[in-house]
Amino acid sequence: MLKPETFTITELSQADFEHYAKALSPLKVPLEQTPLWGGFDDQIVNRSFLGSFKYEDSNGKLVAIGSATCYHQKGRDWIWFKHGPLFASVPNTEIVKKMCATLRQQWSTPELKPLFIRLTAPTFTSPLRLPFEHTMYDETVVVELKSEEEILAGMSQSGRQGIRRAQKAGVEVKEITQSAVEVFTKQCYPILKETGSRDGFGIHPLSLYTALLTSLPKNARLYTSSVAGKIEAWAITTEYNSQAMYYYGGSTAQARDNYAAYALHWEIMKQVKQRGNLTYDFMGIAGKHYQGLKNVTQFKIKFSKNIVQVPVTYDLPLQQLKYRVLSLALRTKRKLKK
Repeated sequence: MLKPETFTITELSQADFEHYAKALSPLKVPLEQTPLWGGFDDQIVNRSFLGSFKYEDSNGKLVAIGSATCYHQKGRDWIWFKHGPLFASVPNTEIVKKMCATLRQQWSTPELKPLFIRLTAPTFTSPLRLPFEHTMYDETVVVELKSEEEILAGMSQSGRQGIRRAQKAGVEVKEITQSAVEVFTKQCYPILKETGSRDGFGIHPLSLYTALLTSLPKNARLYTSSVAGKIEAWAITTEYNSQAMYYYGGSTAQARDNYAAYALHWEIMKQVKQRGNLTYDFMGIAGKHYQGLKNVTQFKIKFSKNIVQVPVTYDLPLQQLKYRVLSLALRTKRKLKK
């Protein structure tokens, strides 16, 4: 049986990655696909950054670049190209299949035996499967950071009312530039625990959020929204390649009464715009494949009607039988909980 044709793989240094990232213009390379993010991943327990890579065809033409991290989770290893790989041009089904064959070959080694590879693709092909667990999103709200008047005009009426009511409630928003880890640990993380308990979602260990703030000091920022000196809402944002993103956040029950979260994001948008960012991404709403974000969708769409489609996240199984068994077991477990 003939082996499927594959692309040529070359590992890239950070400088090389940045060179080829520019070659993808006007495509905006996301922070998660950079070696910078790989450095953050290496700070997290049970994650290992595997590197950044270039994929070329037999003629030496650039097909894609991508950065990958291995997750060691619950007795299984799997690899994630988060928001990647990044293709030089929109690939057809044949190119996607060839990329799948290339990734299978790349990561089927005696040293590393992942169960599957998670990646995004603009087109579906038969080796790919929708993930058996919620991991990403396929729609998001993106605010174009034009003038303040234009941003306000793009909001819903209730969004603008929320900002005005926050101002009347005396909400104060600021970026925490000194002792961010201490402030997050003592004041913000307890709010996140409260938010997760109230809204029914799991949260990461404290160390993940503090690692993000310390390992990416030029890209990750902490903002708080306070009333009478008490933090009512907070957000960790990222900035890269003229794109700002609302990455993590939490709010108290009282924040609903004083509209602290509305003031928080309004001030963040103004500040990230001043630093040259062109967009502010609210990082996911409930879409076709991922309905788990329904509880935050109504809030996020108050800031803009600009709903953007995101390439769908898929799994590429490497151990077919084990993947099917695990997928079935987890889906059965979720049904029994309902």
